[in-house]
Parts: sequence; C-alpha cells; structure tokens
Amino acid sequence: MSGATAVVSFTRFGPIGFAEINNPPVNAINRAVRIGLSEALVRAKGDANVKVLLIATAGPVFMAGADITEFSGSASGPTLQALEMAIETAPMPVVVAIQGLALGGGLELAMSCHYRIAAAGARLGLPEITLGLIPGAGGTQRLPRLIGSDLALDMMLSGAPISASDAASRGLVDVVAQSELRDGALEYCRRILAESRGPKPTQGLAVRNQLSDAGIAEALRKHARVIKGLTAPSLIIEAIKAASLPFDEGMAVEAILADKSLAVRESHALRHLFFAERAAGKVAGVPSDSGPPIRSAAVIGAGTMGSGIAMAFADAGVLVTLIDSTDAGMNRGVESIRNNYATSVKRGRIDRATADSRISKITPSTTLSDAGGADVVIEAVFEDMDIKKELLATLDKIVPVDRLIASNTSTLSVTELARSTAHPERVAGLHFFSPAHIMKLLEIVRGEDTTPQMLGVALKVSKLLKKIGVVVNDGFGFIGNRMMLDGYFREAEQLLLEGASPAQVDGALEKFGFAMGPQRVSDLGGTDVGTKARIQLYKRESRPDPYFVIADHLTTLGRLGQKGGSGFYRYEAGGRDAFPDPKVDAIIEKLAAERGITRRTIPDAEIVERCILSLILVGAMVLGEGIAARASDVDVVYTSGYGFPRYLGGPMFYADTLGLKHVAGRIRHYHSLHGHYWKPAPLIEQLAAGDRTFQQWDEESR
Repeated sequence: MSGATAVVSFTRFGPIGFAEINNPPVNAINRAVRIGLSEALVRAKGDANVKVLLIATAGPVFMAGADITEFSGSASGPTLQALEMAIETAPMPVVVAIQGLALGGGLELAMSCHYRIAAAGARLGLPEITLGLIPGAGGTQRLPRLIGSDLALDMMLSGAPISASDAASRGLVDVVAQSELRDGALEYCRRILAESRGPKPTQGLAVRNQLSDAGIAEALRKHARVIKGLTAPSLIIEAIKAASLPFDEGMAVEAILADKSLAVRESHALRHLFFAERAAGKVAGVPSDSGPPIRSAAVIGAGTMGSGIAMAFADAGVLVTLIDSTDAGMNRGVESIRNNYATSVKRGRIDRATADSRISKITPSTTLSDAGGADVVIEAVFEDMDIKKELLATLDKIVPVDRLIASNTSTLSVTELARSTAHPERVAGLHFFSPAHIMKLLEIVRGEDTTPQMLGVALKVSKLLKKIGVVVNDGFGFIGNRMMLDGYFREAEQLLLEGASPAQVDGALEKFGFAMGPQRVSDLGGTDVGTKARIQLYKRESRPDPYFVIADHLTTLGRLGQKGGSGFYRYEAGGRDAFPDPKVDAIIEKLAAERGITRRTIPDAEIVERCILSLILVGAMVLGEGIAARASDVDVVYTSGYGFPRYLGGPMFYADTLGLKHVAGRIRHYHSLHGHYWKPAPLIEQLAAGDRTFQQWDEESR
C-alpha cells in the first residue's frame, strides 16, 4: 500500500509503515516536509495494520536542518515542535533511520522519535551556534535527557557534528547499522515488534545530569573561539537548565530563549553571512560547474603559497604536479608540505595513512612542460608583473587552449597579465589566502577578457577545494587588499604617526573583535611582502604621502617581522610573542617629525572608529567602481579572509547597523581633518541621503 505528498511518500511493508522524505538537496525541513510528514503520521495512525513507523530520507543526507529562509517570517503549516510532539506521542513505536548528516532541526526531529538507527558514516550535530541561535525545536530539552547536560552543552557550544559511534556511546543513537541502512532499519523495526517494545518518548526520560558551575566554565573555555562575541551561549545554558523542569515548562522556556536568540544583532549578522556566502559565487550568465571534471592540476612555484595550493588540491583528492624552477626551491617546498602534514597528524586532524596518501598525490618537478597535461594550471610565483607575464606567456604555449590558466596574484592586474598571452580569454585570477590549504576564502578575479566558461571553471575549482569563492572584477588589490591597503592598514599607520603605539592600535582593534591587529598581521606575513606589492603598485599608480612609510622603512632596515626577529615588534629567538620595541617608537617619531605631524594621545575609541570607517569607506568605493558586485561579497571577503568578526556580519553589514547617515557624517568629519584618503564615497552619500542601506542596495541591484 502506498500514498504520497509532494515531498513525503508513505508505504506499508506488512506491519511496518514507511515514511520517506525526499526534499533535495539536503532534505531541509520546510513547510512541505512538515505537512507531508504530518500526513504520513496520520495515515500510519489510521491504519490498524501499521504496528511500527519508520521515518527515513532519500539521498545521501538525512536532514541538514530547518529551512533558514523561514526563520525571519511566520512559517505556515504545522510547526516543527508540533510535528515532533505528534511523533513522540504516537501510539506505535516510531523509528528513524539516519544517514549522512543529521543537523539542527533534523537531529531535533530524530530525537523526538522513539528509536534511532544510524549508518556507520552518519554524523549528528546541533550547529545553531554558528548562526548565533539556540536549538529551538526541543533540542535543549531532549538532548540532556538522552546524553546528559554536560555533553549536551559541549555539543551545542561546539556546533560540530559527532560520529555515529560517538552518538551511540553517548546514548543519542540506539543502533549503528552494520549493513545497508534501509535493510538494517527494516530489520530493526521487525526486532522491535518481535520483542514487543512499545513507544519510548524522549520527553519521559529524566535528565541524566545537571550542569555544574565547573562544567559550564570548562565548556565556555573549551569553545571560547567559536562562541566569541555571542549571546547564544548564555541562552543555551539557561535553556539546558530548564530541562530539569517538567517537559512542557522546559519547552516554553526554550521557546522564549529561542526568540531572544533570533532577535540579537549577532544572529542577524551570522544569518546574513550564511546567505552571503552562498550568493558570492553566483554570477549572471556564468555556469558554476563548467567543463569536464578536474582530475589533475599543476601549480607553478613551490614557495609558501604554491606549496599550500598544491596541498589544497591533494586534500581534495586531485593529482598535483608542483613545479619550481630550481631543485633547491622544490626541495624546500616538498619539505614544507611534509612538515605541514606531519603537524596535522601530530594534532590529530588526520591519521598518518591519510597524510601519506595526500603526499603521494603531489608530484614534484622542475620541468615547466609537465604542466601541459593538467586540467587546471595555477601560477604562484613572485608578485612581480614582469615575471608573471613571462611565465604566463610560456604556459600559454604549453597548456591546451581549452584549459584554465590562473594567476595567484594578490594585487596585480589580471587583465594586463592575461594580455601577455595569445589567449587572454582563458586566464583568470585565483587569489588564495595563506595558508592556502586551510584558509577558506578564494577571490576569483575576472579579467576584462575572461570568458564566462573559464570563470565557471574557476568557480568549479573553488567548490572542489571547499573554498568560499567570491567573484570580483579586476582592479588593484581586488576587494580585500584594496580595502586593506587604501583603508584599514593605511589608517592604522596614520594613527601611529599621530601618536598611537603599535601595541595600542593592535590592542584596540583586537578588543573590537579582530583576531589580530594590523601591525601584528604585518609582522606575521612579513613587512617586505607589503613593500613588494607597493613597489608594483607605484609602477602604475601613485598614492599621496604618507602611505605605509613606516612599514616600508622597516623593510629597508631589514626589520621584516617574525621571520627576522623584528618588525613593528621584537621577537625572542624561536618565539612568536610580540614585545614593544623603543627603536620602532623612535623610527615612527622621526618619520612623523619629517612630515610636520604633531603627535598626541589618541583614545582607543578613535582608533577603532577611524580604522573601521576607513574600511567601510574603501569598501563603498570598491562597490561603486564595480570591483565587487554586492556589499555582501565584501562582507564575505572580510570575515572569511581578513579576520573581521563574523558576529558583526562584515564591514558593510556593520555599517548598516551603525546607520549610513551616521557613517557618512563621521566620514565627512574626518575628511575635514585629514583630507585625501577620507574623500566621501558617492555610494555612501547616495544611500545615506535616501535613508537606505547596503542590504537594500544589494536587493535593488539583483
């Protein structure tokens, strides 16, 4: 016997009712799923021959959570909480079969079922914390009853899923299937019937242990990095404590706290980024999965970036040819790769066999023609226009014309680079961030000649490598480095000249939420890296003085940052702790005096305001010039690649929360004091005058 709704089918196999959800791609719990599952439950209850109900899903993923697009509105149809209550109070045993991922609302629904069987490879989690939310469909009430309050708090603060075996050992899963899940689940249902087991409502269980002050403190310490800046952790703790109340009362408390978490600013910011990251790689007229499968890649240059890019491909299971012009350079690159994998093994991120397998996918070479057989070729040599042009022109003769050639440039014109070849239409920029095998951001740069098909291949690369690909148009520094060099970092240096110390500037911005202040970042990457980029810039464009006069002077003095033991700070041998250096203070004072700058005491609030407003200002210029297509793209770049706090949503979202009239007024104020670099951006003035936001501008530009 069978019946069906649009997304949920109902079939009976003898005494087993079988409800299957099919809502691709990830079986998100939306209105249609809730209605369909409710109808299937009614059918099961109304059929005297159904003695047990099995709930499963089609596809590789069980349920990746509730449909986030319904969060901000009043979703119609039965609520997830009402559906769960109907399942939990069903008169016959309800079994759920879990494969792939059971996340958020999907896991909450599974916990309302009486018995849970999971595939061996399944993973289960409550990732709501990543959106600044608390589990709001019974998760804070049912999970403590199944695994205990301490473990429940750990799972909710982490947001990371656990394995099926871990879930079974904790009591979240009853059985791990040793065979094909569908067969195992049907057999489990038959066993339940044979053993005359009845319903086992989770809400009827007692909470296995209560939260202790020591346990809370340890959980907050353990997950400090994930929960930084969030209100949700305190709400989660309060909700878990409410699990000791009668179930209905605890659910009422959870509902109030869930509504609170939806309303806080950081939740709005994190949900904004959730959608922004998914929109970033979408470009009108550009296929996101263009061309044949990418099975091999060639990376030219075995330095830090090239080695990291090679690792990123190897991690994705792609065969990589890593090419360097010298044996010495190649040997350093291979040694770096081996050391990086050894560190990952030591820290428990991967096992030795996985590391060896990935290393085996990387073939070193000093012969450039070995790039000719690769599906994708990426050059990652020195950030020098002439060197890159010569290399690209040579690669153009070696690599078949239907293959993408990409430049890992961070600032140079991709259009100019591409026109050094006979086929500029197949050249694009792929700006990886260091370390390239770890950092999620990938700026995909479209040159003036790049075809939509080749841009589609670049997007395919970003997906293959599990990167967040943001498509940008060509222009100095693209989005990220343009905003950093002409805005944020430049203003930080100006503040140093006016009287702030490196430690004060870094400290103020780290308190604002950045993981690391600008001077510490400069020392970490090397002051010479920025200096070399500016040398290339000065060949084509000019910038009024002062423009990085401190960093460039430190470079000329050989103070290159951590790698040399001194930069904006001094470092002990082999250490990474940054110590203030009076020599740097003297250098800054001298450079300020030469420019007639009167130094003064600068409050931290001014440091933060000027640095963040300068970031917003140049971000608006990048938008107005068409380098970035969306304000949300700017937010993705800065939160994924430059350490802007995610819980503030990115610089443009943050500007909206400040109010663009306020932002425009403060920019005009600093323009009157500091001139050129604070010239108001037309887009900010336009939006402020109309009392509009960057978010509205994005919506109107679609």
